[in-house]
Amino acid sequence: MSALAGAVLRLIRPALSAWAAWHEAEFSGMPRPLGLPRAVADGPHADRVLLIGSGPAVGWGVVSHDIALPGALARALRASTGRGAIVDVIADSTLRAAHLPTLLNGLRRDRYDAVITTVGINDAARAMTPREWDDLMALALDVWNDRAEERTLLLLVGILPVRAMANAKGLASAIADRLSRRFNEITDRLTLGRERVRTTLLPELTPVSRTPRGRRTPDDYAAWGRQLAAEIVEHLDAVALDREMRDLIADRATAGIPDAEHVRDLLMVEGDSLDRVVSLAASAFRAPTAMVTVLGADTQWHVARVGLDEGSLPIEQSFCATAVRGDQGLIVPDARADARFADNPLVTGEAHVRYYAGVPIEDPDGRRIGALCVIDTRPRDLTSEADLGLLRSLAARAQQVLWASVLRERQAQEHRVTTTLP
Repeated sequence: MSALAGAVLRLIRPALSAWAAWHEAEFSGMPRPLGLPRAVADGPHADRVLLIGSGPAVGWGVVSHDIALPGALARALRASTGRGAIVDVIADSTLRAAHLPTLLNGLRRDRYDAVITTVGINDAARAMTPREWDDLMALALDVWNDRAEERTLLLLVGILPVRAMANAKGLASAIADRLSRRFNEITDRLTLGRERVRTTLLPELTPVSRTPRGRRTPDDYAAWGRQLAAEIVEHLDAVALDREMRDLIADRATAGIPDAEHVRDLLMVEGDSLDRVVSLAASAFRAPTAMVTVLGADTQWHVARVGLDEGSLPIEQSFCATAVRGDQGLIVPDARADARFADNPLVTGEAHVRYYAGVPIEDPDGRRIGALCVIDTRPRDLTSEADLGLLRSLAARAQQVLWASVLRERQAQEHRVTTTLP
């Protein structure tokens, strides 16, 4: 695009921005997911994916991430790999390319196997010039190469035409769609020769009469989820094999979180909700003891428990400290026959721990703060995949309680800061 064309775009930018704002106002009354920004497809050795973006990532038209793009992608991955899938989402209808370098720079390196971005529709609708897009995406890719783990894939999803997202027509829509195509060409060029980076384009789905103004249905998200899964499944299979060969699970070990006492205090307030979780776990496993734990540097705290009087124990005696080292948790059929625990006072002493099953619980920042576990005084020969699936589901409930508590506290802190500003 010539310098003259770029000058024209800058000249008409206010008008196109007003047009884009008008369409955004149309979307404001449309349902969108407001719950936990995560979708899970249960299964062993879960792959971890982060979805960042506006447009398709937001979930316009549905009220849960489970039936929006994150859930559709998680289920498509499980169907393809036979493994579990955890899809976190950072979705914002106002997200633009300028935000992408900061978001990629802030990612924890070891947390995700793949990162998928859907940005650009806001930039095209507001007449960003191709030169500006080129500069921003080049910066984002440089940040990615500097920050990302070698095993993590970045998949850049091309910009869908405005007409495909909002049923928009007219000159402004035509300009935005032409820019979208040009931006996609630039992104394709920038990714050539870069390892662990690729691009794809979602299919344009024809809106039906019952979905006005581009409103999407679970079937639409399912189609997009299958497309994205097909793009990354080969990479995830290779990562899973590499993880098994190099025992990356051990690299995720934790000796406890530094603010464990604060997390403990947050969860103690949620006693009723967590008590229901541990009661269900004990009943489902027909076990005398179940608990939700928080791991500190020296202490394991029991923030909810059934069948146990002690509120804490030394971290050296903790089974949960071992459970949080792996994505799948820990099963100990008979602790007396396990060299890791045979000399543990909980095994040799009056507690008579024999059987243990525990699944990690994470906070919103991805830290494994503790576990949901069940304990029996008798050994067990078999723990089925169905049993593990149930325990993971109950752990997810406990994790939702944790996330809600942490996010409420953060919002309260932000409110206090805002109200004290001059």
